[in-house]
Amino acid sequence: MRWQANTALALWHFAFVVVVTGLESTIKESTAQMWPFLETLTVGNPHFNVLAFYTALVLSLYAILGAFIWLKPLEVAKKPYLTWAIMIPLLMLPLWLGPVFWILTVLLISIYGFKEFAKGTGLYAQKAHCLTVYVVMIAMAVCAMINDYGLFMVAPIWGVVALSTIPVFQNRFENAIQNMALSVVGLVYFGWFLGHLGFLVRSEYGLGYLLFVLIFTQFNDAMCFLWGKLFGKTHFTAISPKKTIEGSVLALLSSMVIAFLNWPIAFPHFEWWLVAMAGFAVSFGGQMGDLVMSTFKRDLGVKDFGTLLPGHGGILDRVDSLVWVSPLFFHMARYFHSGFGC
Repeated sequence: MRWQANTALALWHFAFVVVVTGLESTIKESTAQMWPFLETLTVGNPHFNVLAFYTALVLSLYAILGAFIWLKPLEVAKKPYLTWAIMIPLLMLPLWLGPVFWILTVLLISIYGFKEFAKGTGLYAQKAHCLTVYVVMIAMAVCAMINDYGLFMVAPIWGVVALSTIPVFQNRFENAIQNMALSVVGLVYFGWFLGHLGFLVRSEYGLGYLLFVLIFTQFNDAMCFLWGKLFGKTHFTAISPKKTIEGSVLALLSSMVIAFLNWPIAFPHFEWWLVAMAGFAVSFGGQMGDLVMSTFKRDLGVKDFGTLLPGHGGILDRVDSLVWVSPLFFHMARYFHSGFGC
């Protein structure tokens, strides 16, 4: 019986290798046939502008969605939709102005996001801790501006060192561990993780990377909701009771398909398997970021982190998915294709 099991296992392994090899060969052949044509339309065209393309795409999708919401009509969707009318220009304009303006925009989002977190957890009363986190966030933004990857990576570590000295200088030990722990979470999550959004533009393909991450992380959120509503049956977490396995899996597959559709535009130098990884990073990272922030909110007993964005909540309620996607995509792209800092 044992030799039969080993033989069966070997046959399954052989079949798997054949299928994967055949799939890779098919993808490469299809890519080789269609790539010259796609290049003439996108990156191979000297007049093609990635930022202009994605700006037009966002505005077109926004107009189509607005028509659907008002014709349906969907009253519950009108307030968040109108809020996007303010957010879209605030996000797109800095990209048109240049990398420094975009990095400053990310810095402001990080600072305000940490402020929401600090107020929600009670940390905001600890001025020294909050000020230290703000200073390190500014330092990380400067690292992105000068394209210094090494300093960007170690800045949070020195931030932790600085935070640990605050009780010593204050000559006070009450709640020292709690205050430091909350400060470190805020620094890493909303300063360093989100700070990768600023650093993304420093690559040759930075605009393509960044716009793919920004646009399709939000699209993945919508796909999780839509597929869950249409096909969701199996609920899997008490943290977010409405999420379903079907919705999450279909959103993951949708994001991978979308990544291939954006291949010649956002990352034309990626290998096919890296394109699939990009789609996976956006969907998996987006869903994990959402669930982690939901964990924080449930622990604090709040529905939203703020009220700045009508129909959405606070800044953190809007960027929760990006918190995970930004570093995942950044380090994936840097590991396989470099292009960030020194």
